[in-house]
Amino acid sequence: MSILGKNSFLSTCLLLISAATGMGILTLPWAFLQTGLILGLIILIYWSILCGSTIYILIMAGIHYNVGTITELLYHSITGEIKIPHTEVITPLNPPKMKTRREKIAEQIVVICDMAILIDCLFMIPCLLIFLSDFVVPLTKLVQTELPLLAQRNPGLKDSKIAHIFYYIFMFISNFFTERYRCVIFFCIIVFFLCLPNDFTAVRFASFLSVISTVSTSLIITYRYLGSSQPPQCDGTTIRNINPHYCSKGDTKLFNIDTTSGFWGLCSISNIVLFSYFCHLVLLPITENIRDFSSLKIKGIVVVFAFVIASVNSTVGMAGYAIFKENTLPNVINNFLYNDPLVVCARIYLTLALTVTICMETLPLSNSVASLIIKTYKVIRRKVNQNFVQTNIEIEDKLKLDSTNVLGKSHSHEDDLFSTAGISTNASTIQLGNVKSHLSWQQPTNIEDSNIDQYKDCCKLKRFCCNVPRKFSARHYLHAFNLIMVLTFAGILAVSFSSVAKLIQVTGGTLDGIFVLLIPAWVYYSTFFYKNNKIFGGVLIALYIFHFCIASISGIMALFINLEG
Repeated sequence: MSILGKNSFLSTCLLLISAATGMGILTLPWAFLQTGLILGLIILIYWSILCGSTIYILIMAGIHYNVGTITELLYHSITGEIKIPHTEVITPLNPPKMKTRREKIAEQIVVICDMAILIDCLFMIPCLLIFLSDFVVPLTKLVQTELPLLAQRNPGLKDSKIAHIFYYIFMFISNFFTERYRCVIFFCIIVFFLCLPNDFTAVRFASFLSVISTVSTSLIITYRYLGSSQPPQCDGTTIRNINPHYCSKGDTKLFNIDTTSGFWGLCSISNIVLFSYFCHLVLLPITENIRDFSSLKIKGIVVVFAFVIASVNSTVGMAGYAIFKENTLPNVINNFLYNDPLVVCARIYLTLALTVTICMETLPLSNSVASLIIKTYKVIRRKVNQNFVQTNIEIEDKLKLDSTNVLGKSHSHEDDLFSTAGISTNASTIQLGNVKSHLSWQQPTNIEDSNIDQYKDCCKLKRFCCNVPRKFSARHYLHAFNLIMVLTFAGILAVSFSSVAKLIQVTGGTLDGIFVLLIPAWVYYSTFFYKNNKIFGGVLIALYIFHFCIASISGIMALFINLEG
């Protein structure tokens, strides 16, 4: 087994760490501003332990039920049955199967879960695209400013054809990415090709770059804190031409909780800390690659993940808050100088990290859309089949009645002919044979045969569903179509809205809370509660429910509270 192989220990750790990085890390200095250094560090350690427990529960439950998505885990945790390989959550409707009450409830909850994933990711992807454009646009403006200066400092470059070629290439690229909508279109195309395999393979190779970029960002912010060059004090008279936010104000506080409102702010700020561990939608897909891992090895993956994320988050949060103090913005990168070389590197690193994070959001969203389409198709197909069978029965009864009437009239006509002229019965026999053959042509002999014929006709109309090569099945085309539809919608939202911070805090506190808090609480209760210490299990479930209530209330209150910065 290679070090970075698909099923390796390090590859799995890198994928989890990359999924938990992104824009959340940039808001942690602002979270430390609300809590203070020591209290913020305590909260980070607490959430790293709780999130590590959640990750271990979801991974072990996914392996126990043999599932690969969070909707499948929810379905089988309700029914209590282990998934049979190569089967879907909702069984085919033909032939009909008697379903238990638990299965019926599970099917309804799975549909709701798919809708929650769809809404959650649908509004998270545009925000990530906005962050990407906010990183790239300043970089392009910096390139447009520095390239002419570089040419002036080095007159010999004017005589070099290679230098001219690179100059025009970089200027063309920088001019292209000056507008936000162009950045959004470009990154949508990149995400489309990364997500096209639909098995996290392409994303897995990029996750290594994402981890490096996140660690590098934390090191850069820490270096700026430890360095001799510190921002000036915000005295209200000096205005920085490059960035007016590059200044510090006030003192560093260790504990920033003095009143009841401060305590509520502490509870609500946990949303930001919690969702810096945002990797819940990636947990179940990776279980398909680590089913052979021992319990000790899985615990090692969780410990490495929790330690790395807690270290990076605490470093960025404490260093960023210590530099700018009370002037810390929700996005700490906006506090630094735009032309700072290290900050420029951080923007590049974070661009790579956010690209991988968008892929982590897009894949479950595309799968959720596909699941909804398939389930809707099955419901429609069931209704059509029921109507078709009912129509065939009515036609069959009508044809039987018509054939009885026709045969009765034919027999009476033959009797008249025989009695009057004594004509041979050969002609009448042929006539009756024609009538019978005509009736047999109109009357379907078997309803199942007619269903098969109808299916063949459908295949002729939808040839791509039946005659495509095995390598490119209808599911692959459906996945590609879903990606195009999702990324197009997300791109339109990203271009239309300048800021979706409130909307993200609402969806993060409510919808994300369902996947990070409520579902793990139910999975633990239904799968592991009666097999382990009930006191520990009861406390863990109570913590999940408590934090979900706090996250939901604070997310809804964000609609009515204007956050500064």
